[in-house]
Amino acid sequence: MLQIGVWDNIGNVLLGVRLAGQTENPWRARLTQDDPAALPEAPTFEQLFAGQDVRLHELKTLAELEGVIADLDYLVVHKERVPAEVLARGKKLKLVQHLGLDYRGVPMEAARALGVPVCATPLVNYEAVAEHAWALLLTHYKQMAQQRAQMEQRLYMTRGWGATVAGLHLVSDGTLGLLGFGEIARPMARYAHAFQMKCLYWDRVRFSELEARYHVEYVERDELFRRADVLSAHLPITPETQGSIGARELGLMKPTAYFINTARGKLVDQAALVAALQARRLGGAGLDVYAEEPLPAEDPLHALHEDLSANVTLTSHSGWQGPWTWVRDSLNIWLNVRRHLAGEPLAYQVG
Repeated sequence: MLQIGVWDNIGNVLLGVRLAGQTENPWRARLTQDDPAALPEAPTFEQLFAGQDVRLHELKTLAELEGVIADLDYLVVHKERVPAEVLARGKKLKLVQHLGLDYRGVPMEAARALGVPVCATPLVNYEAVAEHAWALLLTHYKQMAQQRAQMEQRLYMTRGWGATVAGLHLVSDGTLGLLGFGEIARPMARYAHAFQMKCLYWDRVRFSELEARYHVEYVERDELFRRADVLSAHLPITPETQGSIGARELGLMKPTAYFINTARGKLVDQAALVAALQARRLGGAGLDVYAEEPLPAEDPLHALHEDLSANVTLTSHSGWQGPWTWVRDSLNIWLNVRRHLAGEPLAYQVG
């Protein structure tokens, strides 16, 4: 029997290979709506491993992993930290597969000691969020809400035709600050380099080995808030990070700076953010996530969004895009396991 352990409390590892088999799953309907021919292209886990005697362990805690690690042939991890001493007990392991290029939770030395390959597949879901965050940045720099209003209200009839919208800037003149340097922040750094935009980052772990590759400069946390023309939050939500962006941090920012949050709403003291925006102590904000979701209809952020002078753009936690991202993420994982079973070269191998 082939024994596979999945430690993923978010659900991305298996969600995409279960859509076709779950008639009541609302994302199945979304997938079909987006692409009527989608379901045949979204095989189930059972279809992918037809003919194999597989026992799947869906793990939620470290204790559960400890209980089965000695029996596992394959371990798949997403956004969890595997202690080296636990992995060392996986004597039967043939492959450790991480969902996401930020695989800091995998003890690489322990894997090397076991002679077990480690692969880290990119999260399409996270690439979609990075694209969304960059779209918010461009919307601000090019004042797209004002541009739309000029056309819809025929304001050019009185303002004149041409470059008559105020507040447009060149992206290459600005500095992007990335609060956190995980898997969503890294594509943001790539986009910044493509636009010749200076890029700074802070993370509780410094990634010196990645700085030249991504053309980023590490700075201390307060300095990031002070220097960024655009500050984009990319932290996980933990007891330590909840509410960690408050009035103090927002007060460090330039009055012209733009704040983007596509990570988690509870990272931010939302009342402090609203107050800064209302008082025009910030140059604006692009938000996809909120302290309470769905965002209440009477929340003051709506009024700021509707007042074009506030430079606030709101979206409805839609940055992750849709069900196809989950399908592609899941398939990246399981097709790699199948490659190993077939003796084929692995994709995305990092160790």
